[in-house]
Amino acid sequence: MAIYEAFNSDGVSVVVSDVDLDQAARDDGPLSTELADAAAQARRSDLVERLHRSLDGDDRAGKLAAAKALLALADRGAGGLLESLAASEPDAVVAKSFVAIATRLRGPQAAVELFDDPETDPQLARLLVSNYNSHLRLEAGDIRFLIAALRHYLSRSLPWLTKLRPDIWDNGVFLIVNALSNDGGVQLLRQAAPERSELLRLLAAVPEHTDDGDIVTGAKDLRAALSDGS
Repeated sequence: MAIYEAFNSDGVSVVVSDVDLDQAARDDGPLSTELADAAAQARRSDLVERLHRSLDGDDRAGKLAAAKALLALADRGAGGLLESLAASEPDAVVAKSFVAIATRLRGPQAAVELFDDPETDPQLARLLVSNYNSHLRLEAGDIRFLIAALRHYLSRSLPWLTKLRPDIWDNGVFLIVNALSNDGGVQLLRQAAPERSELLRLLAAVPEHTDDGDIVTGAKDLRAALSDGS
């Protein structure tokens, strides 16, 4: 029996087991935040319909966890549902998160095009990066998106990036570096020499742009991991 460290609606780490997920599959109604998080980790595609029903209601954390679980499960059929719900969602953060996730469900290139557009809502653009604060399995296109996003962040080549508070800028770069640093990201980068070369150059420049120790260390560690594998 597998167990998963998941987060509840208060952001507290809890333990969820396969037994809990099996019970959830037999029940009806929306999933709790922690069950949605664990379903994503366990790749429980049998819970997709329960996740769909979890996208509505008053629990912001639960709705966001359900949407990110559908992203992790690559439920491309959920894109239309997310966009439909976003149109009537009163919580702007949830609505834009739904649009960001629906965009990525159309593929990484759709996310690249939306992020690159200087007319894109700044919060929506940042949420395209936040998509990777999830259990999504990276594809080659995600590597290209993350490198392009890091390039924009470092050069501040989009209008909204010139106006970001330092802590919000740091958060975006942290998410990018963290996503690229997982095992799947490193493996894809080792197979993609041009992307790896550009990323190594960008990572070397990161300390010039931030004093955040976690980001600087993460960039250094990722450079070392990629250099070891070259």
